[in-house]
Amino acid sequence: MIALTSWPRFTPNVYMEISGLPPQKLLCYFPELERIPDKVIFGSDWPGMPHIKRNIEIIRGLPLDEATEGKILGGNAARLLHLEQ
Repeated sequence: MIALTSWPRFTPNVYMEISGLPPQKLLCYFPELERIPDKVIFGSDWPGMPHIKRNIEIIRGLPLDEATEGKILGGNAARLLHLEQ
């Protein structure tokens, strides 16, 4: 089993998408999430998740660094899709 903080070094093109997880439990599931901020993406999980806005608000309320939050909530996706300006 590869630890959460180890796998990004071995799999540079693999990212963790978290929109299907309960956002209030995110740091319980991944307490070291801030060690891999460039590897985490929040997608919409649409149409399975009808409460996208609420989940984003919950993630914004977590004790995450502002830079980490920005990467998870759009920065990483923009970088991967070459949408950065």
